[in-house]
Amino acid sequence: PAAQPACARPKAAGLEQMQRLEERMDTQAEARTSKSARVVTPFDADKLCGLMAEAGVDLVLANSRPNILYLTGGYYFHFHARFTRLGATQYLSFIGLPQADVAATFYVGTTNERGQMEAESLWIDRRLPAERGTVSAAQAAAAHVRALGLERAAIAVELPFLPADALLTLQRELPLARFVDATPIFDGLRARKTPQELAQLRTVHDRVAEAIQVSFYAGRPGIATAEIADRVRVEMESRGLDYLWSFTCAGPSVLRAPSRMAWERGHVLHIDAGGEERGYLADICRMGSLGEPSALARNLYDACIAVQDQVRAVVRAGLPCADLLRAGEAALQQTRFAHGMVSHEHPMIARDNRRPLEEGHVLSIETEFIHPEVGFVKIEDAVAVTESGGEGLGDRGREWQIVPV
Repeated sequence: PAAQPACARPKAAGLEQMQRLEERMDTQAEARTSKSARVVTPFDADKLCGLMAEAGVDLVLANSRPNILYLTGGYYFHFHARFTRLGATQYLSFIGLPQADVAATFYVGTTNERGQMEAESLWIDRRLPAERGTVSAAQAAAAHVRALGLERAAIAVELPFLPADALLTLQRELPLARFVDATPIFDGLRARKTPQELAQLRTVHDRVAEAIQVSFYAGRPGIATAEIADRVRVEMESRGLDYLWSFTCAGPSVLRAPSRMAWERGHVLHIDAGGEERGYLADICRMGSLGEPSALARNLYDACIAVQDQVRAVVRAGLPCADLLRAGEAALQQTRFAHGMVSHEHPMIARDNRRPLEEGHVLSIETEFIHPEVGFVKIEDAVAVTESGGEGLGDRGREWQIVPV
């Protein structure tokens, strides 16, 4: 073939170079996609990315202990598992997850954490050390955000839980970024529990229920409610749980704070206690009596259980949250006692919430009656929503716990 003119050769070479560059870029893109596909996360990454896209968010920065535990699958720096303050600052870690690439997830911690992260095989490869403190952690997170090319991104942070100086540092280091609240994103991600999470919740609730039940039988005439609360702590910790709280109320008083108030013969006592394991929490309330309860106390308790059972009977996937609330109100109207019902976690049970319950949701159902002669009678159950109904978690000890005297 005829030789090309000299002026054409650079052009052809340039085209070949561009083609090779495009091929390399395609190969790199395929490699990134392949790597992302190989990343196994302890949460539903597709759901999280979908929630971020829906909210118009390019990156989430998690820092609260519950969400660090959730996103890592149970990892949290052991030294700060019970406290965070360090002199004039506090421990702070971050997990940053870009919406476009799960494999680019990064963790900001301290240099002291390296050994624990390796021992627990933390799934996040990008581990960025920082000096302990809020400002240094925020600076390290911001530097990596710039390295990812996301300095102009919409970044979701946990506004209710992020220290003010850390937020100010992020805003100063990333002046072109737009910061929004990540709370609704995490609420949507965590509301529906996986089978593995439900299994963990079952064992946590079972152990909390057992700890409460055993603690009733430490009772004796004149024992202080503070001593009962401390017994609950001991029983939880002996079962491998982290003790969180214990409301102990001996009738006819309605003081629920552990105190020197005494539990006496014939009086009721409720123990409303919470414990957790790696961020999975159980919160239930059970009733006991020191000796046989009065007829009035039995009537109050029976009404309490009847309301609980009536509401639990209608729980199922597909039921609108507002309808569940109406079912609870209807059950309570059948009694002549005062009442209260509260909820803590998504899904929100409210009159204006028509969103349906989904399989994997977990509800707290509480009924309480207060009477001046008896005191505070209360039952609180945790119920997991199933396709066909509801499953009680930690139902052990729902019956009267009558302590012989």
